[in-house]
Amino acid sequence: MLQVTVDVFSGRPNPSWVVADEAEARSLLREFSRERPLMAAAPTQDGGLGLRGLQIEPLSDELDKDFGQAAAGYLRLGPQATGRERELAERVLASMDQGLPTAASAEALPLETPLQEFLAQQLEVGSRVSATDSSGIAAPEAEEAAAVGPAVTCMIELGAFNPGFWNNDPTTRARNNCYNYASNKRTNTFAQPGKGCGRMYTAITCAEMTRASLCDGLHRRFDCFPDSEKPRYLVALVVAPGPGFVDFHWYRKQKEGFWGHKPGGTAARNTDNSGRVIMDPSTCDRGPYTLFCGYFYTCRSQRIA
Repeated sequence: MLQVTVDVFSGRPNPSWVVADEAEARSLLREFSRERPLMAAAPTQDGGLGLRGLQIEPLSDELDKDFGQAAAGYLRLGPQATGRERELAERVLASMDQGLPTAASAEALPLETPLQEFLAQQLEVGSRVSATDSSGIAAPEAEEAAAVGPAVTCMIELGAFNPGFWNNDPTTRARNNCYNYASNKRTNTFAQPGKGCGRMYTAITCAEMTRASLCDGLHRRFDCFPDSEKPRYLVALVVAPGPGFVDFHWYRKQKEGFWGHKPGGTAARNTDNSGRVIMDPSTCDRGPYTLFCGYFYTCRSQRIA
């Protein structure tokens, strides 16, 4: 058997499946063994948002003995991928049709047509997709401001950018996602909006992700928290739309004036998909996360799981 993991998401666990058919597993490994120079030993840590790569891992000692490190490893994708790397990726993604899912949690996206279409689209366009807001929600922040009055000023805290806290330990890096980073709460649970309050999201839309986040204890921007809720961080939520519902991502404003974020199990950083320091999450290069859902405050009593 052979396990395939697609390194693509930020908020949700990455899609993963097992190729149980021995002949198919060997065929894939044989093809990868011929392209060993294209394979890396470990997943990338600087791939940004969107499709970053494929992790290939034999699950039986027979396959490991026959192929070993000659085929296993990480195939890096994204805008820098060559034509051959994309061909190999297409070959692997086709195995999803007969694959056995490795995760049955509520956070895992089913191995069905919407996911396949999304991955095929990402493979075609790479990770540098326009960050234009196509949500139709032109100014959710303006609506919030109007609701509470333009004179509202909320006190917040801004922490210094400290990526080493999230990046230096491999377990911490792998088990904490963008929601952990935005909340500045390291739980090692790959935290999901709404799970802390017992009412996790049921779809990846701005409305539903907002509902779940408010349930955890966040407030919309300009809905102020009292001093007893320090630290109160300013964060921003975006969504990668379907087909189907796909994934979410969070940013947090830092003391230095820029914004930090952590795409899934990769490294925390302060740059966007074009390598530019993020001064405005609503206009930065966010790859496929084209829907900007608005700004929020986190708080001390926020429930995160």
